[in-house]
Amino acid sequence: MIGVVGPQDSVAQIERVAATVGLASSIIPRSYSDAADAPRLARPLLSLCSVILFSGRLPYRMALAADLPHDLIDYIPHGGADLFRTLAIAALRSDKVGRVPRFSFDTVTRSDVEEAYDELDLRDDYRIIPLEADDPDKTIDIDRIVATHRSMFSEGAVDCCATCIRGVFDQLSRANVHVIRIDHSRSSIRQALLKAKLRHDLTQAEASQTAVCFVSQRDGAASRPVPRRMVAKAARELAALLDSHIIREVEDGSILVATRNAIETRLKPELLSGGPRGDVRMTLGVGFGTSAEQAETLARQAQQRAIHFPERFVEAGDTAFIFETIDPEQNREDRQADLGLAKELNISPVIVRRLATVFRTLDPRGFTATELANGYSFAPRSARRLLKHLKERGFVEECGVRNNRRAGRPEAIYRMSQAYFSGLQATESRNP
Repeated sequence: MIGVVGPQDSVAQIERVAATVGLASSIIPRSYSDAADAPRLARPLLSLCSVILFSGRLPYRMALAADLPHDLIDYIPHGGADLFRTLAIAALRSDKVGRVPRFSFDTVTRSDVEEAYDELDLRDDYRIIPLEADDPDKTIDIDRIVATHRSMFSEGAVDCCATCIRGVFDQLSRANVHVIRIDHSRSSIRQALLKAKLRHDLTQAEASQTAVCFVSQRDGAASRPVPRRMVAKAARELAALLDSHIIREVEDGSILVATRNAIETRLKPELLSGGPRGDVRMTLGVGFGTSAEQAETLARQAQQRAIHFPERFVEAGDTAFIFETIDPEQNREDRQADLGLAKELNISPVIVRRLATVFRTLDPRGFTATELANGYSFAPRSARRLLKHLKERGFVEECGVRNNRRAGRPEAIYRMSQAYFSGLQATESRNP
């Protein structure tokens, strides 16, 4: 559903346009007499609607100031079509038909006004009052806008004030100021409704996207292995929280299937720095996908990432889990980044991902080929060949030598060059 919030006349116009595009049954209208009521009217719609559409920037900004989630709200902007409509009405109402009064505008952007006046070959005889003065993060000040309009009108700088804000229009009318309301054209409303419908459809598609959860013991998190029954119990607690079910038990854990909506609304991730660390004995990898098979593959990758790079945890019942998610889009971006770095270094993407893990465990001030070999689990001579290759491409640089305590030649000390440090950091943050 799409929530619609605005003054009664604007909401009625939006409803009429919605009926022409087949969306009459998809909107929940809420009207107010005072824009300050917009956040209160919109809040109950958050649980019912995928997007809430405000009739203008003023109620939208008030909703943001009231901490309504920015990703669930939007507004119908005023554009060139609305300005042309206002200018045409003003010219037709003039005692000299075709004459356009000198306006003060508080709604349409300067660029839109300039473009419209240029296309109509009109003189640039107008004033612009920005809705947000100085600090765009502040709530729109209606009293400031009214006072500026009145001042320009009383001083003879303008013949008419143009506003989209009902409260400004009413105050100027009561003060006998010549004012015209900038209403949305039907095309502007139609475009905003169709955009909101697209957001609604995308949200619904994502919410129903398959999510697979892989629950397992956290390697090395405890001095003794976690009993299998405890892993199974943790999986049952998670399934109950997500209103999902366990599809099978595997040797190293349990596989659950749920929906993206359940994951995003019922799990509340927290940073490990602000909560438990060593006592988190379980991992939870979540993969999203268009099929259970794709989602399970990504869930296992997420579980590995959670093991190697633990950052967040979630709780279900009495159990805390190290938590990580991966979706197909993120996975594609990760792979493309790996391929780019691999191409630049002329090595396999598999080696890039493995190096991302190994370099994280080494001393950033310097390491030897032997230390790299131990971390990579291959022979020192292979490590030396790899380091030589990386050195030739500027990925690592020699920074000294280290004498062996036992007999043998001193070993060169390497460190990553700054030229590639940021690229590898990005890979480290993505891949196990």
